[in-house]
Amino acid sequence: MCGKTLETKQGVFPCNKVYIVEKIAIEKEFYLSITLDRKGQCLTFVYSPAGGMAIEDVAHATPEKIFKLPVDINKGVCVDKLGEVAKNLGVEEHKSQIVFLLKNIYDCFVEKDCDMIEINPLVVTKSG
Repeated sequence: MCGKTLETKQGVFPCNKVYIVEKIAIEKEFYLSITLDRKGQCLTFVYSPAGGMAIEDVAHATPEKIFKLPVDINKGVCVDKLGEVAKNLGVEEHKSQIVFLLKNIYDCFVEKDCDMIEINPLVVTKSG
């Protein structure tokens, strides 16, 4: 693959690196990102129980599967609101892990002055 081109919906790009990762047993896949919402003038978590695929396709075909959680950068994240993410993803049994993950992603986003952080797919493994 290295030295070849990769064609995506975003364009044609050279392949310079290939990542090799350990295979894991996945039970569920989700989509998660945090980005700047210029219209809303805030940071926004965008998440979906339909991960592992192009989120643009999910938004077009099944917009009800896309959730948004705005965050006021002056106040920071609200732990109660972060807990709702686990409920909307259908993984309430992993609420504490979801809250921990989102809080850390938010902190990284602010600390590194990011435009976007995206995890696709975010997974729950068969071992939990």
